[in-house]
Amino acid sequence: MTRNFKNDGTSITGLFLLSTIDQLKLLGIVGSDILKDFNIPEIKPSEFYPRKIRGQIHELVKERFGEKALYYLGVEQFNTEGSEHFFYNLTKGLKFNTRNFKSDFNRRNIQNARVIRNRFLKLYAYMSRGGNLKSKAIKAKNDKLNGSFKILGKDKVRYYLTNAVFEGHDEFNRGSLTNMLISFIGDDWSIEVILDRKNTEYRRGMTTNAFLCEFKYRKKREKLKDIHQNFRNVAKDNFLYSIIDRSEEQRKLAVNQSNTLSELSKKIGKYIPPQIHKGILEGKYDTNITTRRKKLTIFFSDIKNFTDTSEKLQPEDLTKYLNEYFSEMTNIAIRHGATIDKYIGDAVMLFFGDPSSKGEKEDARACVEMSLKMQEKMVDLRKKWKREGFYNPFEIRIGLNTGYCNVGNFGSSQRLTYTIIGGEVNVAARLEAAGDAGGILMSYETYAHVQDMVEVEEKESVKMKGINREIKVFSVLKRRTSKQRKKIVSSKDKINKASYDHKIKEIKNDLFSLQKKIDLLTKEKGTNYIINKLRV
Repeated sequence: MTRNFKNDGTSITGLFLLSTIDQLKLLGIVGSDILKDFNIPEIKPSEFYPRKIRGQIHELVKERFGEKALYYLGVEQFNTEGSEHFFYNLTKGLKFNTRNFKSDFNRRNIQNARVIRNRFLKLYAYMSRGGNLKSKAIKAKNDKLNGSFKILGKDKVRYYLTNAVFEGHDEFNRGSLTNMLISFIGDDWSIEVILDRKNTEYRRGMTTNAFLCEFKYRKKREKLKDIHQNFRNVAKDNFLYSIIDRSEEQRKLAVNQSNTLSELSKKIGKYIPPQIHKGILEGKYDTNITTRRKKLTIFFSDIKNFTDTSEKLQPEDLTKYLNEYFSEMTNIAIRHGATIDKYIGDAVMLFFGDPSSKGEKEDARACVEMSLKMQEKMVDLRKKWKREGFYNPFEIRIGLNTGYCNVGNFGSSQRLTYTIIGGEVNVAARLEAAGDAGGILMSYETYAHVQDMVEVEEKESVKMKGINREIKVFSVLKRRTSKQRKKIVSSKDKINKASYDHKIKEIKNDLFSLQKKIDLLTKEKGTNYIINKLRV
């Protein structure tokens, strides 16, 4: 998580900030997007801006790409067109400036190299303090830019650099210092710069970094330009390698997170209907407390004499057989498009028609087909269980009804249940309770849609509290064969055609009779009489 820095009163020039934003292009970060967070539409080079803006940018770079990216930004900070002229102007007028501090040595040896090195350290300390700049580059309360060094040995130096970086961004200053040393004296020295945390001080508004610099004399002289360019290339390569490493880490993290989410999703999916689970994952399901009235086909089933049967089984066996039963029934339900509402002890409650529906008739037919498949599967399971020693295996009874229900999210903002309520739900439950083991009872409202699918026996009608109609009950005897189903459909078509022809004949007869009466009246009363009667 990116740190948020407070405004501590220290500000830097827009020129420094623009330089940082230009550097971000190397990393593919759009600095202007970051400026929007601070409501700054444009950076003006001569104006001052809170140092926390640059600090926020550095923090983003570090978080996204690591410390090697900060180091690389420091390396490239002053490797811009015109930087050589800029440094000269900072030291112009001094006895030794950035252009002449080596000029009085014609002979190359380690003693002369040490003198040149120490001259440059003094020059860099002067530049670090602002050099010849007439105006300050950084404004801080009771603090200022600074640079100094302490010689610890012949070729070991502690360099102190004070500027407006934040704690944790020391690599930026290390890259900047290393680049300056190599770009000016790297032809004489191989240089290693290490952060000295013990002597580093973080203050409100400014930081003084202490760096241990070790110099190893180069016996073989090379061109300074080539050495400096090679140093920059290595810094860039290290940065790019770190991006690749971090990308691989991010990829592995993303894969792990994806696997974790997928596993979590599977676990959650076992507690809610598959259709709702899918809708939530795809962002298509509304989790507000809302309900709607809809015509559904409702299914209830339970195990006949479950209490009696379960008492005769060991708990382990009961769990095994129940899990197998529920698994098989659930698989059949899902294959037929049922919405699994809940399991209530040994009972199962399902419905068809929400959240998706194929139409009232097709929903009812799918429900009946599913019920038939379940009872057929129970025959196989009972045979299997008997072979395993289950003396009196489970038998189920099923009740079906089609009617209007309230369906949707019920509950509170803390916990919701997707379910259905209403009198028609109670009808299905009542039919299930009245059924025989291995049987299916359905109301006429369901049977009306499946007359060609099943042979039934009409049972005694029942009345229920809250239902203002008599419930006609039908018990399923067996499936109709394909031949029987075609015959029923054909008979219906013939009946419909005969009925249609009969009505046409009746209309023709009525029209013929009416014409005869009109002709008779016209003959007796005249045409004007008929016209006047029609006007009335």
